Amino acid sequence: MPTLERLTRMLEFGLTAFPGTPPGVLTRTITSVLPVHPGDRHQARGNLTQTLAIVDLDDWASTDPAFDRLVSRTAGSGVAALAIVSTTGHAPAELVEALRHLHVPLLTLPASTSWADFTEAVTRERMADLHRGIEWRDWLLGQARPVPDGRHSGRIVRWLAARTGSRVALIGRDGALAAVAPQRSADKLTAVADKIQEIADGTLESAALEDGGTEIRLVAVGTSRPRAVLAVARESPFDHAFTRMIGRAADLLSLHLAVEDADTATDSYRATAIALCVAILQLLMVGEVSKARRTAASLFPGLLDQDAARVYILESRPGERDHLYDECQRSIGRHALIVQCPVYDEHLIIVVPQPPGAADADDRACTALRDLVALRPYRYLGASAIRPVAETDQAYRHALRALANARVDRSRTAHYRSQRRLPELLNEAYPGWATAVLHPLLGQRRAERDVLLQALNLTLQFSVRAAAELTGAHRNTVANRVRSAAAVLGVDLDSLRDRALTAVALEALLLDERADETVHVGPPDLQAYLDTPEVQAWKREFLHPLTEELVTTLKEWVLAGGDTARMADALGIHTQTARKRLRAATRLLQRDLLGQGADAYDVVLAIASEFNIPLPLPRWPDPH
Repeated sequence: MPTLERLTRMLEFGLTAFPGTPPGVLTRTITSVLPVHPGDRHQARGNLTQTLAIVDLDDWASTDPAFDRLVSRTAGSGVAALAIVSTTGHAPAELVEALRHLHVPLLTLPASTSWADFTEAVTRERMADLHRGIEWRDWLLGQARPVPDGRHSGRIVRWLAARTGSRVALIGRDGALAAVAPQRSADKLTAVADKIQEIADGTLESAALEDGGTEIRLVAVGTSRPRAVLAVARESPFDHAFTRMIGRAADLLSLHLAVEDADTATDSYRATAIALCVAILQLLMVGEVSKARRTAASLFPGLLDQDAARVYILESRPGERDHLYDECQRSIGRHALIVQCPVYDEHLIIVVPQPPGAADADDRACTALRDLVALRPYRYLGASAIRPVAETDQAYRHALRALANARVDRSRTAHYRSQRRLPELLNEAYPGWATAVLHPLLGQRRAERDVLLQALNLTLQFSVRAAAELTGAHRNTVANRVRSAAAVLGVDLDSLRDRALTAVALEALLLDERADETVHVGPPDLQAYLDTPEVQAWKREFLHPLTEELVTTLKEWVLAGGDTARMADALGIHTQTARKRLRAATRLLQRDLLGQGADAYDVVLAIASEFNIPLPLPRWPDPH
């Protein structure tokens, strides 16, 4: 609302404060003008505390009773101020003294000024202020509504600075500068640091200070101690409207800081929960089931009490994973361990415990996950069979393989196919063969042997980086363990065939419940094992979907050690054509051959069996 000071700056009207008027009284708000004449029959009534009375002294007799009546009808009625018009330019001393006694400021107005125009100007200023007030109230109300980023404090500070022409700063509860506008305008804060601390501590609610001609207002934001503090500095005095605006902005900031604090606490809890879930998965992946249960007990009481579980891998776009994680938590969060995969940004790993005797069919979690997949065309779901919780790493590999199948399935979902696999066939035909292949490593001290086997197995299935992320070990540590394991076994892990042999032996060892870690006589003859009728039947079924051209392509691919360029040269075709054939084989076999990961190992051994391609033998000496 317009103040006396603001009206005196409207030079076209010539309103002037009488000499000796204290500057502080000029901050009084004026919302109306009241002309007072001696012949008025009725004295003005009502609340006149924001009214400027105007009188023409020439109309009033210069007698004591007349001035007494003038004072009574103006200052005595409670007006905010009195403006006089005098042809002499002087005010009677009696009138000046009476107004000073009643604390009513005196101003002068030229005789040439139209009272009607002046009254209209005051009304116009008042309406403009009302419109601005409505605008800033609407703006403040708009800031009370939630927005996607949830961060309003900086916007409110910038708006308040622009709206009041002031320098505004918000000091957070931690004492740091949370927001400032305009930029680099917090220079006055050092001078009032002590008062800011008193308000933050709760000793004061607010403070009005002056520093080198600059007016400063400090207001507490919120009630929780230590409190945030809103600081506003400007060269001109603060009127009632500005003070009220600062107060309302502080109230709104208090609400938003409370929301932001709650959001920060929620985000912190969420980040902690996500990290804890990753840690639990890492313990499960290395077979530390008891530790995983103890770790999970604080966040998911009883969740991992079952002895069996199914693992799902839900794939989506990397940018959607946080949203999808929240959807999964709402759907099945009470019944499953949901983990943001530390290796692949597009994967969620979901471990769903299964009750004793559970059928290897879709469960409630699977139904909910299928529904989530159906909502978006770029989502895929792979599920393992039910496995002991201690074999979570194997269940994860099976879910990953099922995910590869899901990518080429119309439903975009797939379960791991539990058909007979080569490691199982070899275990039945030649019990202990995997122990024979791996026995130099199995002969190490138990503690060292276990970490070497784990690092080697996960690296062959995924990569050094993935093994490190899944187990929580440093990448260099995993790489050193893998090199040590390869050296002990005498295998070359740069060779595709060496990797295939070692990976199949490791999987067979995990599947062989009769493995006794005894030293066998001499190295096994895997080439002879692949010629058995059972393996030959497996090979024919495995390669059945492929055309003769693709089988020949895969033969050269194995001989080239998985090098696509060398394979293309051997076949006399372009590299792009070679890649196209590998993609076709990938689709038909449901194995990822371009990535040269664990999916390739079955293919390598099937092709080796088909074309009698030599396989490496362990290069450890025969003990006999």
